[in-house]
Amino acid sequence: MEPDVSSAMLRRVEELQRLADSIAEHHPYWPTLHFTLQLLRTIVENWNRDFTKEEHEELVWVAEKIVDSVKRIQPRQD
Repeated sequence: MEPDVSSAMLRRVEELQRLADSIAEHHPYWPTLHFTLQLLRTIVENWNRDFTKEEHEELVWVAEKIVDSVKRIQPRQD
């Protein structure tokens, strides 16, 4: 991917992060949104290079946080 495209993606992720940060943190979906955007930002920032071992470990940790936060979302009772 061309650098200008990855820069455009990063700007969009940053916009979404600012919007998410303006949302009340007590919303039950907020942690999932927060960690998903964190993961996405890290991926886009490193789009044109390989991850180091430490960066990969950080990706795995954030992905686990996403899974944990999704598990905490209560399904609708039908």
